[in-house]
Amino acid sequence: FQHYYITNNLRMPPKKKEEDSKKKEEEPKLSEVNFKSKDPQTLYHLLFSKEENILWRSCDALYNYSLVGEQNKTELLGMGTVKAAIPHLSSTDAATRRSSIMLVNSLAQIEESRVEIREQEVVAALINLLKPEEGVMTHEHATKCILTIADQYTTKSLILENGGIELLVQLITDPDPLVQQNTLETIELLSADCQCRISLNEANVVTSLLEALSCEYPAIQQLALKVMYSVCQEECVRTSVKEVNGLEALLKMLTDEELSDLHEGIVQVVGVCMLDTDQLDAMKDSGCLLTLANYVTTTEPQGQLNALRAISTCSGKPENCQILHDHEIETTIMTVLGGENPKVLAQACLTVSTMASNPLVKETFTKIGVIQALMKLIGHEDQSVQEMSALSLANLSLNSKVVCLDIIQDEHMTQLVEVLEDSSSPRILSYLATVIFNIVKFEALREQLVYLNVIQSLSACLTNPDTDVCIAACKALAALVADSSAREELMKTNALGSLVSILKESSNKEVLRKAAWTIGICVANEDMAKELNKNGALRVLMDMCTNDIQGVSNLAVVALEKLLHYDLAAKYWHMGALSQTDVVKDGFYDTGAHKPGDDFKPIKFLLDRKVDNKRAVLYVSSLGTDPEPADMKSEASTTGSTTNVKTGRGTAKGKKPHKAEEKKEEIPEPEPPKLQKDTGKPRVDTSLREYIEEATSAVSPLPHKLNR
Repeated sequence: FQHYYITNNLRMPPKKKEEDSKKKEEEPKLSEVNFKSKDPQTLYHLLFSKEENILWRSCDALYNYSLVGEQNKTELLGMGTVKAAIPHLSSTDAATRRSSIMLVNSLAQIEESRVEIREQEVVAALINLLKPEEGVMTHEHATKCILTIADQYTTKSLILENGGIELLVQLITDPDPLVQQNTLETIELLSADCQCRISLNEANVVTSLLEALSCEYPAIQQLALKVMYSVCQEECVRTSVKEVNGLEALLKMLTDEELSDLHEGIVQVVGVCMLDTDQLDAMKDSGCLLTLANYVTTTEPQGQLNALRAISTCSGKPENCQILHDHEIETTIMTVLGGENPKVLAQACLTVSTMASNPLVKETFTKIGVIQALMKLIGHEDQSVQEMSALSLANLSLNSKVVCLDIIQDEHMTQLVEVLEDSSSPRILSYLATVIFNIVKFEALREQLVYLNVIQSLSACLTNPDTDVCIAACKALAALVADSSAREELMKTNALGSLVSILKESSNKEVLRKAAWTIGICVANEDMAKELNKNGALRVLMDMCTNDIQGVSNLAVVALEKLLHYDLAAKYWHMGALSQTDVVKDGFYDTGAHKPGDDFKPIKFLLDRKVDNKRAVLYVSSLGTDPEPADMKSEASTTGSTTNVKTGRGTAKGKKPHKAEEKKEEIPEPEPPKLQKDTGKPRVDTSLREYIEEATSAVSPLPHKLNR
């Protein structure tokens, strides 16, 4: 009703002198016909009149025509109505300025018209319409028009240069609610820019916003809180809030139940202001911090959520975290952890995670039973609660043996391992793997994790497509395999094959680094080296060394060296020679020459391959037996020597053996020679040495080394 009343009263023409009215009575009423005409072309041409009376009437008629629908606005825009009406924004006649801004604002709702309105001269004219001497209707449409173009940086700069910030701040307390709404929405857009926030602070925006909070319209109050939250991102604005005791006024409103719809915005503003250590310290001295702490435990779930967010936001600074610790805020958070609302529980866990960087806070959390509460929440039915509780445990267990001991001795530790096995959330898996990594860094606790089936769970994480999960699992496994019992358990899983698969398939440098680093640590004995080579680790590491990937190649070189150290057959295949310190033992074999690009083949693969005469396989056995005698009965082999040479000779399929051979088979094999005590030095093999000398003398006449 107020808007309708004001609009119709302002649209009334100004009072005319009696002489003018008499003249009008004598003249024909042609002008009235023109203004009531349905043809917009006629009204458009009247915009170029030099008479103010005709100008404001034509603008008013075109404005009413544009309100009919979008089609009419598009039609007026095509005529160039915006360009024709813009010069009248600076008219000396108030009625003309009012009518022209109404028309321009109506057409500004179409995106195509805003290009002309964003011009420097137009923005300056719009800002001049914000001056106090202008009417309410002019302020309403001017602020609305500025709002439509204030989303771009260039427009913000023009508003700042033409002094629009000061005029907008003055209109925050305007008695008209529509003017207030348009002004606050415009300032909210402007406050995204740092320079605008500084200018708003210089214009004393904090006082105007606090005054707007006493407005009777809830929508205006909500907008004022949004603007205050936005401008308080600047430190100078937060200082102004402290100077005018703004936090005390806000927290006083927080205790008023009638303003419960504003509590969420108030807590957000308080949380931003608490970023300053001086402000937080002042809140502690004035009792405002106690009010906030009580609000956490006594209000409804949404209020608890907002208050916890405020505490979590300010606790990012070490100094603020210390002040909260002195106020014993940990007890308040522990009380919330016993609740039932999933959103509140997740936010409380996040707050614990944020404050866990302080050693004193971590110690207090351990004493009051927060670790046990978080371990219980690991199995919560809500996934967000699981994620945040796992994150809290990961941060609390970092470099804290006391926390790690509490975690591993908790009755819910088995549940943690089950979640690690069954969960599909990448965040939960990466956080829990980090918890295990933090625990296994302490040698005394490492063995206990081996018996909890943790290695199998971490092995399954290696196949997860998420990079964070793979990285966390690699770190935990690398720390675990430092224990001999853990290496035995690792061999029972497919972890080594999964690590090689990561090197083959992953393109993430950090994942490749962690996988290569883990392989380098896992290669601690001959069995693990052979298992890795069976999965193709040798070829993958060789390729990584030659590709020279930054940050990866060095780790690949270390892993390759350890792999070759424990698998001499692979080393001989790769390098073509052994060093003087290498001791050839049973199981060593030489596959012969290989082409570039060939992969190293395990002995079982070579035994299963069809026998031919093209290449011999040399296998070292001090007992004179084959690698798998049961599978090689049909193949000819020389026994009794330290080296067996597999050739293509053998009995044809389906053909009976010769009688002489049958007799030979009946003859019992001689007992193997007794082995001398291993002195750590290579044994002297006379027959092998003679074989090598004979081969050397045979190939020495060849001219080139490659041929020899």
